[in-house]
Amino acid sequence: MKQFIEANKIFLGLYFVFLLLGAFVIATYEKGNEILYFNSLHTPFFNYVFKNVTRIAEAPMFLLIIIIAIRVSYGKGFVLALNACFVFGVTAFLKYMIFSEQVRPSVLFEHTHQLNFVQGVEVFRYNSFPSGHTSSAFGLFFMLSLLLNDKRWSVLFFILAVLVGVSRVYLLEHFFRDVYAGSLVGVMVSAVFYLTFVRSKFYENISWRDKKLI
Repeated sequence: MKQFIEANKIFLGLYFVFLLLGAFVIATYEKGNEILYFNSLHTPFFNYVFKNVTRIAEAPMFLLIIIIAIRVSYGKGFVLALNACFVFGVTAFLKYMIFSEQVRPSVLFEHTHQLNFVQGVEVFRYNSFPSGHTSSAFGLFFMLSLLLNDKRWSVLFFILAVLVGVSRVYLLEHFFRDVYAGSLVGVMVSAVFYLTFVRSKFYENISWRDKKLI
């Protein structure tokens, strides 16, 4: 475990800071205040940016990244795809089985505040906790950081994951605590999967692991 942390200290260090700051925000501010703050920042430019940033954690982009990965090696593409399935499964279980009654920002404020919505974005009403886009983004980018093990890429991957989380708050899809929990799911599931499968002798002995799509 110590070797794992040392090898991935850039991404994990940045994430630790995120967790500390996030815990402070959740403990200090009333749920929903972050929604009203970000909603007050709406501009056509930010609407365009976050509308597209949030798509990073959706199926078409995942498929593109996996296709690019298998051009490097089948093993990396397989790991990314399988990890995405595990992250999705855990998130779906929590969202639909454990916390199914958690409402989204549009429901909380529908009778008290006039909110700014982004045109072309479908805003959901229920199953708010945790954020699926955020768990998928952190799962994907943390696993990419683990596989590439490059400091420069680790910083970029962390920033992209955080931006996806911010987009979910900006677009009125989730509260910050949903994003916070989603990030935990993505990072923890990916870490466990990496340590138990990618580091295993079984994976190392897969014959087609290092082959690639030509």
